[in-house]
Amino acid sequence: MSETTERFIRIYEGLVKEVNNRAKMEGSHSFEIEAATQRDQGVRRHRDMLRYIRDIRHALQHPKHKAQGHAVIVSPDFLAEVEGILNYLRNPPSANSVGVSRKDMKTAELTDQLGELADDMKRTGFSHLPILDDQNVLIGVFNEAAIFDYLWHDAEQIVSRTMTIQDIFPHCQLDAQHTETFRFVRPYTSVDDLTEMFRAIETPTSRVGAVFVTASGKADQPVHRLITPWDVMTVERR
Repeated sequence: MSETTERFIRIYEGLVKEVNNRAKMEGSHSFEIEAATQRDQGVRRHRDMLRYIRDIRHALQHPKHKAQGHAVIVSPDFLAEVEGILNYLRNPPSANSVGVSRKDMKTAELTDQLGELADDMKRTGFSHLPILDDQNVLIGVFNEAAIFDYLWHDAEQIVSRTMTIQDIFPHCQLDAQHTETFRFVRPYTSVDDLTEMFRAIETPTSRVGAVFVTASGKADQPVHRLITPWDVMTVERR
């Protein structure tokens, strides 16, 4: 057996251990992919690849052919991909490693004019501008949903570039009843859990528009990071 193949078998054994732990079936001698899929988003993300890896392992250790040599050769690139999945399961990316940190975060103040903020958002690509108090605690979010909510509130409403955040602030507050809601999480919340938050429908007419990271996941604490669905999608594409 080649060195690459031996390493593949060792990594496979590590995968079995990690997956079975997530399936709550640590004593099983089988690769409990399906059971773990029901419990763990990380396993669910890699389910098809884990099945493929299992098939490769079986072909290597339980050959059904009579020819000399292996029917399957493990390439270095494939081995690296398998090892990457194991590393992902052992050290899944967390909320503290995605999104925008406080020091890089674009924010809005009550005196800012809407036209200038809109220009800045278009230029930088930011979709949500947090409104923070002097303790860096979130008190509101300026986004498209806030503008639409302001317009829907009264048929005679108009929006001008010189209006300020203060003029529409009730529609930027966290409890504003518009199409986006906001969640707060701890720094070690997994990206897989974040994905589930963004996919979930909060109400028939709303969804989670952004997630904010605080020390213990509470809304009354200083904001450390801002995470949007785009940030999570970027991780999933890696």
